[in-house]
Amino acid sequence: MFRNLIFTLAIVYTVLGDDSPVPSYSTDCIMLNGTISLSVNYTGSDDKSRTDTRKISDNAKVSGTCGDKLSTLVLTDDDQDQTLTFTFSANKDKSNKLNNIDPLHWGVTSIKFQYDINEASAKHQGERVATAVGSYFVTPLNMSYSCSKDMLYIPASCVPPNPVDCPNEVAVFTTTDLVVGAFITKPPVKTDTYHYCKADQKIKDVVPIAVGAALAALVVIVLVAYLIGRRRTVTAGGYERV
Repeated sequence: MFRNLIFTLAIVYTVLGDDSPVPSYSTDCIMLNGTISLSVNYTGSDDKSRTDTRKISDNAKVSGTCGDKLSTLVLTDDDQDQTLTFTFSANKDKSNKLNNIDPLHWGVTSIKFQYDINEASAKHQGERVATAVGSYFVTPLNMSYSCSKDMLYIPASCVPPNPVDCPNEVAVFTTTDLVVGAFITKPPVKTDTYHYCKADQKIKDVVPIAVGAALAALVVIVLVAYLIGRRRTVTAGGYERV
């Protein structure tokens, strides 16, 4: 079972000219707020799977690029020789998909985590890289992605000149209360305009159905009680007339 050490990526967008304090991780075009727990596994000298936890330091260097269709957020932790990189892509075409991103949407097309396994218990020590390539957090333009909880398994591999392929190693990202915005323009995108992940959409769809069903049941109960009361009143009135 993975032992997760949670670290937090603070909001990373500040309006130019705003007097509010600058968050720990900041670029001028990306907003990321939430909790990300990260676990990596490796093969021990006894050929058994072992798990280690990693934390991006609060002192990590923040860099990246802000483009019209391509942006990056890079967190470099020199204290632990590890780097976490997010690549964001925007599809501003009105009809065609781009990098598996729907028209007029943006998304994360790559997540890369570079780290070292130097534990004495490791069968193969050295640098690793875990890379996920796809379409993640896909969201309509000018909206923010929101998800209460999600998990992503990313295959890891040894970096040359390591002579082995480090089979069955993975990095596990678990996000909690995550809000992400990219290609933010000025004035910034409204923070209350969210695109929810599928899991949250199902919950939000169930809530109004449950509320509607409860109200319908309440109406039925009140109607039945009224009919029963009316029947008793009519019956009582009939006896009085007899």
